[in-house]
Amino acid sequence: MINKFEGEPNLNSSESNLNETGTDINAEKLEVEGSEKQEIKQPELLPEEQLKNLEDGIGTKGQEITKLTESIEGTKSELDEARGELGLPPMEDEPPNTASDKEKLEKLQAERDALEKQKEELVSQQEKGNLIKEEKEKILQEKLDELFKEFEGFNPGDLKSILNKGKTKEGKNVESNSMGELDPEVAKSLAKAFEEGIKLLPEIIKNLPELFKKFDEDLTKEAMERVDKKLEEQKKEEKPEESRPEEKSETIEDKIPPVGEIKKESNFIEGMPIENPKG
Repeated sequence: MINKFEGEPNLNSSESNLNETGTDINAEKLEVEGSEKQEIKQPELLPEEQLKNLEDGIGTKGQEITKLTESIEGTKSELDEARGELGLPPMEDEPPNTASDKEKLEKLQAERDALEKQKEELVSQQEKGNLIKEEKEKILQEKLDELFKEFEGFNPGDLKSILNKGKTKEGKNVESNSMGELDPEVAKSLAKAFEEGIKLLPEIIKNLPELFKKFDEDLTKEAMERVDKKLEEQKKEEKPEESRPEEKSETIEDKIPPVGEIKKESNFIEGMPIENPKG
């Protein structure tokens, strides 16, 4: 007799498969969610925060290195003491039971060195960034000085128009040899600073804080070129002079005077004077 359930799906089996499948799906979801979480970028730390983290890491590694070094030395000292009681000399090689600790120590030292290198690079970048910032300010001040010289050459009508509208009498934007075509608002503010005798960048920036942003790209490019050039020159100055031909160390041959300078009265062989043969 054919079982009426033959050929029909096994509900228990199906349910079991669903449970298994459901578990797999949940696991996959967790994996995907986990990977998505990992892909979320953490907010970039400020240079000061990066530097502090590196210094903390270097300090921690240093403490671990000190502790492990003391442990290795303590183990060796105890072993040498025990050997001494047995009348044996201290071990010349490292004790076998400290080999694992030695490997850990080398690893810690390598990790600390890597952190110190990162710190050095970060500090170097910060220093370069500060130099670029200073150079940008210097360049902008140079451009402003040139612009104010140009303002001195403008006729009173044009200068008045720039003060009122930020444009020339003809309604054109101000064209500067040092700063290019000026936005009317920028031209107006700079003309006002010129008229009031304010010519230094810090004071001008107070009234025109957007000035850097308007010229930032060009300023940054020029400042980076200048800083790179200065740093390159600095490296050349710091680079030790090409090794000069080493002075020959004085040898026995150097101590022997030229033939013409040897006294004719006597020669010395093995410390014994021998009179020169008479002609």
